[in-house]
Amino acid sequence: MPKMPQNSRLSDLKKNLQLLYEKLAGMERSRITAYDAEAKISIEMRIREEILPDIRRYEAEYWQVLYQEFNTLSIDEIDANDVIIEVTQTIEQITKHRFNGYPDEIIHLLIEIRDKLREPEKSSTAKLKATLPLFPPFVSYEIEFGTQGILQQFFPTFSRLLDKTKKK
Repeated sequence: MPKMPQNSRLSDLKKNLQLLYEKLAGMERSRITAYDAEAKISIEMRIREEILPDIRRYEAEYWQVLYQEFNTLSIDEIDANDVIIEVTQTIEQITKHRFNGYPDEIIHLLIEIRDKLREPEKSSTAKLKATLPLFPPFVSYEIEFGTQGILQQFFPTFSRLLDKTKKK
């Protein structure tokens, strides 16, 4: 199979993830509205066995390709700073409230990411480029512990930055 250009693969991964997130949301709505307990269990099993593994696989690849792509881009300092603020605020909420009972390993990795983003005397672009390598291990932790949600919060933030950077 011929190797696909990174930016094309990233676009395909983004589209696939958006479709899977929509499918997950639809299935979760169906589970909530189902009256039959057996139907609810069936929907839950499909989510756990079909949808979530695909989401995790695509998220992991997305972050790997994103990291490779980011290193080749010229990112505007203001845009990078906006991303840092958004990601840092999300991390603060998660670590402060320990949403969804995330394991300590994930919390420690999020704190490490937050601390790198707060390092003084570095440009925002340099901070982002230094932090991105931590996201693939973070994806691995989410997969290993069967958690979800944090990457869905970060995904749009980094996608917007990448889209904006490519349009310049």
